[in-house]
Amino acid sequence: MPSEIVVDCPHCAVRVKAKVNTTITNADHNTYFLAQCPSCHSPLFGYTSPYQDEWGNWVLDTAERLWPTPSVAEIGPAIPEAARCDIRDAQKCISHGIHSAAAVLCGRALERLIKEKVGNHTISKGLVELKAQEVIDQRLFDWAEALRKERNIGAHASDEDTTKENAQDILDFTVAIFDYVYTLSDKYEKYIARKSATSAKTTD
Repeated sequence: MPSEIVVDCPHCAVRVKAKVNTTITNADHNTYFLAQCPSCHSPLFGYTSPYQDEWGNWVLDTAERLWPTPSVAEIGPAIPEAARCDIRDAQKCISHGIHSAAAVLCGRALERLIKEKVGNHTISKGLVELKAQEVIDQRLFDWAEALRKERNIGAHASDEDTTKENAQDILDFTVAIFDYVYTLSDKYEKYIARKSATSAKTTD
């Protein structure tokens, strides 16, 4: 296996070519590795998939970091693909220190949710409508209102910068609201359907 791998270092906030210390490949051909950042010397653990280049040499694809802090958080399959792409891109922006862009991408994902659930609205009016229709609860609405203002700093000309911490908060909220609206709702509906089916069988 190659002695180096391309992976995002969260400490340096850049993509680095890290020295690979050890690898393990599972039955699905995913290669898990322990590597070291050449700049800050921090350990990096993640996974990738090997492929053969045009000369027949085995090469490790660009890796996904699993530790410290996953480079791409788990996004439920119930979330629409376009929004999942926005969230993934926002995660990558944070990994590379592009915090304003991450905030803008999260805002775009939220706009997609609002358009699908309550029609064409601004984020502000859309959140009010989501709460009115009980798609989200009061706590999510309050959090959304606070972070909506942070997102606006990244989306519009301003003397304020979007900090790493604020960008991460916006991303965390975006993942949370999508999980609440799509993933948890999907699980709840499946639970109700299963309980109803069980009750019907018991009645029979």
